[in-house]
Amino acid sequence: MRGGPERVVLKEGRGFHLICLPFAGGSARSFVRLARYTPPDWQVTAVQPPAGSAHGAAGLDGLASFYLGLLAEDLRVPGLVLGHSLGAAVAHRMAQLRSLPSEGPHLVLSAPPRPHHSPAALLGLDDRALFREATRQGMLPDLDVAEDFALRFLLPNLRHDLGYLGERGWTPEPLDTPPHLLGGTEDVACPPADLARLGDALAPRSVRLVEGGHMYVLERPAETARALVEISQQDAVRPDVAAAAG
Repeated sequence: MRGGPERVVLKEGRGFHLICLPFAGGSARSFVRLARYTPPDWQVTAVQPPAGSAHGAAGLDGLASFYLGLLAEDLRVPGLVLGHSLGAAVAHRMAQLRSLPSEGPHLVLSAPPRPHHSPAALLGLDDRALFREATRQGMLPDLDVAEDFALRFLLPNLRHDLGYLGERGWTPEPLDTPPHLLGGTEDVACPPADLARLGDALAPRSVRLVEGGHMYVLERPAETARALVEISQQDAVRPDVAAAAG
């Protein structure tokens, strides 16, 4: 089981800030490879989710409120909040609970969960069946470990985190500041067609695809970082971002 919660600086920078919220079963260090491919002056910070069943009972509201407190100072500076999968739903809820400062980060909702979809069916599976279904959908990173190892060390975190979605799942309502949407070309859990339909609900500033499946943030870090730089340039979050990326 992972430890937590904590705020982890993965890469020091001089101002522009990438804040990463992990997927179900993920951790702050899930974004280590992505951080290496970001522009030289970007700071990359990630959050380690709380451990323990008591937190899961609080649902998305509880996790979003927790992250808002943990990241209070980080959310005051220019940058991007990248929420991947479950993290996308949490980032969206953070923006609903508290308007981010106008000079603060913009949201990137990456491979969001299926709207209004309860995880009850998945959570009702026994451990081996849940592991195999999560693997089929690409919801677990490919760590090349034995199934028994995954069942012992990866699956408890996945099962715990899926509980944050609650009985009604995530509701993608429009935000005051439209987010950006990011997805994978081969994603089974959030196919490009589903991402396009989310665009109808969220009226995003942009929709981009990265080559790869659901875990492109881990498996295609260079391409993901490139998409994030493009987003930062589009938003003109800071004038010298383009120079830093070069």
